[in-house]
Amino acid sequence: MALVLFSGLGAGYAQQIDSMLNLYGERYPQEKIYVHFDKPAYNTGETMWFKSYLYAGILPSPISRNFYAELLDQNGKVLQQKIMPIYESSSSGHFDLPANLPPTVVFRAYTTWMLNFDTAFLFTKTIRILNKTVAVAPQAAPAAIPQGGTAKPAAGAKPGTATTAAASTVPTAVTLRFFPEGGDMVTGIESVVAVKVTDVYGLPVNAEGSIKDNTGATVATFSTTHDGMGRFTLEPQSGKTYVAEWTDEKKQAHKTPLPDARTTGVVLQCAPTGSRQAFIIKRSQEAPENLKTLYLLGYFNSQVVYKARLNLAQNFMVSGSIPLEGIPTGMIQMTVFDADWKPLAERIAFVNKEDYFFTSRVVPITKSTERRAKNTMVIDVPDTLRSNLSLAITDAGLTKADPDADNIVSHMLLGGDLRGYIHNPYYYFTGNDDTVRAHLDLVMLTNGWRKFKWDDLAAGKLPVIKFPRENYLSLNATLTGVLQSQVPKNTQLNVFLQAKDSSRQLFFLTMDSTGKFQQEGLVFFDTVSVFYQFNNSKHLANKAVVNFTNGTHKSASTIKPDTGWRVPMPLDTSLLNRGKYFASEADRLKVESDKKVKTLEAVTVKAKQKSKQQQMDEKYTSGLFSGGDATTFDLTDDVAAMGAYNIFSYLQGRVAGLQITTGGGGSQLQWRNATPALFLNEMPVDVSAIENIPVSDIAYVKAFRPPFFGATGGGAGGAIAIYTKKGGEGSSSTSNIGGLDKSRLTGYAMPKEFYSPDYSKETTDASLPDVRPTIYWAPYILTDKNNHKLTITFYNNDVSKRLRVVLEGMNEEGQLTRVEKIIE
Repeated sequence: MALVLFSGLGAGYAQQIDSMLNLYGERYPQEKIYVHFDKPAYNTGETMWFKSYLYAGILPSPISRNFYAELLDQNGKVLQQKIMPIYESSSSGHFDLPANLPPTVVFRAYTTWMLNFDTAFLFTKTIRILNKTVAVAPQAAPAAIPQGGTAKPAAGAKPGTATTAAASTVPTAVTLRFFPEGGDMVTGIESVVAVKVTDVYGLPVNAEGSIKDNTGATVATFSTTHDGMGRFTLEPQSGKTYVAEWTDEKKQAHKTPLPDARTTGVVLQCAPTGSRQAFIIKRSQEAPENLKTLYLLGYFNSQVVYKARLNLAQNFMVSGSIPLEGIPTGMIQMTVFDADWKPLAERIAFVNKEDYFFTSRVVPITKSTERRAKNTMVIDVPDTLRSNLSLAITDAGLTKADPDADNIVSHMLLGGDLRGYIHNPYYYFTGNDDTVRAHLDLVMLTNGWRKFKWDDLAAGKLPVIKFPRENYLSLNATLTGVLQSQVPKNTQLNVFLQAKDSSRQLFFLTMDSTGKFQQEGLVFFDTVSVFYQFNNSKHLANKAVVNFTNGTHKSASTIKPDTGWRVPMPLDTSLLNRGKYFASEADRLKVESDKKVKTLEAVTVKAKQKSKQQQMDEKYTSGLFSGGDATTFDLTDDVAAMGAYNIFSYLQGRVAGLQITTGGGGSQLQWRNATPALFLNEMPVDVSAIENIPVSDIAYVKAFRPPFFGATGGGAGGAIAIYTKKGGEGSSSTSNIGGLDKSRLTGYAMPKEFYSPDYSKETTDASLPDVRPTIYWAPYILTDKNNHKLTITFYNNDVSKRLRVVLEGMNEEGQLTRVEKIIE
């Protein structure tokens, strides 16, 4: 058995595919998304909170800047849609759930870059609406059965897709599917065939049976060994057909035919062997010439890691192994080509180096599940790398027994690159012994994956990019009513964007060679008024009409349903009852609240005096600058400020994580390895504009911890907002700008702050129970070497006696973390 590197015959063609594959991986990295929800199921009237994480290959994605999220019904109708900015390869948002939602909705998330490729890998999750739960009819099952199969071999070969139970002795919703290793069974060659048995919901079913040929002779037996999956070996014989006679876990009998074997071909078999990936390749004994020289490509993350020319002129079998040094945790893909570089067989294998995890700790300091009790915990990431985390604390009864449970580790490393449903995916990362590896290899055999179009690569064709990379929002202006020839070269358009809080941004847009005006890299929320005028062009002002867009993708109102939108299985009874309890309590409290509102005139209200910080915030800030995660400074009566050289020297050492250096070359600021945005009275400015302002003229300063989405580019370095003293004068902002034409533009979905009551300070009506199902939600917990510990304080509701704490996240090198704790 001979095994050599590429040389001689086919070397040039090999180089073409090799270089094209590497070029594909470099230019067209594939993004994948994981979404952390606060809980798996919701009542109408609640808020769905979520945090998304984006990867490209094995690292946080630097590609996309806009995150698209949609709620769909099972028919694909878009019920709600939101666009949010991406910060540090992540984004956060919410959906307020109306009363008219169907019993199930599909959460669909993507970036426009992902739309250029296989849309089967967009993130989707089917979510139950608890207080409208209805039984799912078995006849709906076919849409739920996930796609499986292996890669499609050469033209004319049958893909190794599922064979369904076309003829069973008893009508049933249980399905058996076969997956020949490498793609096909071949006559006269012993092959491994994987099986997968599932019910109407796609859940695993145990089964056992025998394989019989058309004479009735038993040629193999099989049984499921893990989550409805198993395997057997079979050497198909010429002129014979095969059928599986099997019984499920309820002892019901079934018959399912096997796929036909090919008369000639190649079989690829793989087995993990520690530091190497072993393979065996067999060809038909009476093989044509194109099967006597074969080629094997091994590739990881779209980069070639192994290539070999296989000489089978004298032998019908060859074996070898792929070294795995330098390959991190993930899936390695292998493709066998014939002498003409036509694909014959494909296989994926999982490499687990256990290098994907970083340590994070959730340490309770004080804990209590009594009514409105105070809880304190410390989030600790003992690492020097920057990390990006999200935290959800919920009633444990609403989150247990989630049948579709997935998490950031299992999705980013496994589910995000495979087609079809994977049951209990995190199990495959709870250990790395022989048993777990064998079970994981069954997943590799029974699920489809991202595939290349080999004919296109061989021809030098690369994907057509219909959706270029987005740089946040754009201010795009096009002219109508005039011919392009009538527009003077370098025409300039002066544009003011004015938000609802009257904050403004000014842009000077110059026409490009296509007759358009564009400014990229903008971040604004809700809707803004657009005021504009042409600079020194009365002709255009009288003739032209300016149309503005924000440059984002416009999704269809109805999306074609996908087989990945699984029919949700029945929920755990206790979870269902718990959810209905919260729903009924919320409805009851609304009635009670309405009664109290009607009798408000008879109530004596004693208002708590506002703090000085609250008063300053109300007096000086607006919109996204009000509230928020910020360190504030009231300089109106701060003696220390009077002696400061400038505001930056005053702030030195006063804000955790903010690094300020001052000197002859001017002040330099850095926060989380990025430069903070600067605002003077909520208008963006540079360092020099603030350095020369006397500290005595400054009233209020807010240092917003990253990210600050009110800043251009997403505010990766946070922001510092400086407000000068007003004295007796009022605000100079007005609701419009006289003399300018006006339009309107939609920005990002308006963020919503999660309400977490502080019962140590707030005076509340104790007769109205607190039945918040989500106790605490923090989508952005950011740590680095200088700030790796964060203290979280929250108060329980009135009814929860067990709380579930889930912390998930990633660091800048792409490692993942997940911690789950129960407080009781």
